[in-house]
Amino acid sequence: MSVIKFLSDLVKEPSLSGEEGEVASIVKEEISKLGVDEVRIDRVGNVIARIERSGDCLILLDAHMDTVPAGDREAWRRDPFSGEIVDGHVYGRGSVDTKGSLAAIVHSIPLLSERGPDLVYAFVVHEEDHEGFGVRHAMNSIGSRPDLVIIGEPTSLNIARGHRGRAEVLVEFRGRAAHSSMPELGVNCLDELCEYLRELNKIEMPSHPLLGSASVSPIRVDVSPGLIPVIPDYCTLLLDRRTLPGESKSDIEEQLRGRIVRKIVKCYTGYEEEAEAWFPAWINEEPFINRLASELGADVILWRFGTDGSHTAGETGISTIGYGPGDQEVAHRPDEMIRIDEVERAVKGYAKIVNSLPYEF
Repeated sequence: MSVIKFLSDLVKEPSLSGEEGEVASIVKEEISKLGVDEVRIDRVGNVIARIERSGDCLILLDAHMDTVPAGDREAWRRDPFSGEIVDGHVYGRGSVDTKGSLAAIVHSIPLLSERGPDLVYAFVVHEEDHEGFGVRHAMNSIGSRPDLVIIGEPTSLNIARGHRGRAEVLVEFRGRAAHSSMPELGVNCLDELCEYLRELNKIEMPSHPLLGSASVSPIRVDVSPGLIPVIPDYCTLLLDRRTLPGESKSDIEEQLRGRIVRKIVKCYTGYEEEAEAWFPAWINEEPFINRLASELGADVILWRFGTDGSHTAGETGISTIGYGPGDQEVAHRPDEMIRIDEVERAVKGYAKIVNSLPYEF
């Protein structure tokens, strides 16, 4: 099967976070045909494969199988799960983020040289709603610490060296309930929320010379009891706080007067786990990155969004880079699409990266 046919088949199979099982089966079947020494599905549903070469070092290649929802179908000119191949592009949800990278990584295997670093492939679950969850479990299951992680996410075939972090923060507001015909007898918690939002806009955010400024965005308000004739006595505000290296959980909670969210991650295998919505920033300033980019004819960039690198680099401290086909600005949008020639070049690019290593990372 060609890499483009494989990508099209992946796009045709919806794979929301927690519903990646069918795509995992397709990936496992395809990679089994390409000469890996081991392939399996772990307890959370990741597809894990391994190739033994020289054993000098261990490289982990990561790409996620899940996608965000397609959203309003009327906003799409083509079926988001058609996987159509038209005018030099593959169309559909997940084509850029990040099934294009996944397909290219898998199809780079036949191009590998006989000698070189040992390779682990982790095609992971739940990246879209909890980045780092799947790769953390993958790393635990392989029982070895990688020397380098390559994140397969859209970079337009450039080398990504990091991104800001992310925290989901919940802020609570309390009032006193009353009949809405007599509001003077109660205390509306939404009044306090409105005052909080005014103050939130005045907070001076820290900045980083490469990653830019931290930011905070209100995402959702939930109100209780939420009935028309009742002054609400309790509400919560969910914030998306983009973080910088060096910022801690306690820093963020103190600044925003809230708490980091904990939520249950439910896997298609039946496994469940409570996990904290804290995803650290990271940046890789090791000199080998510039050398590698030069060999690939690529630029060195920073991602605007978060990736599994929040765990591999931000939490674990493993040298991490990103590489993949596709424009990051197309991700999560209607009519998501990826250029066929970029995917085909990425196949060669992944092979060139792992065949050229080891560097001093």
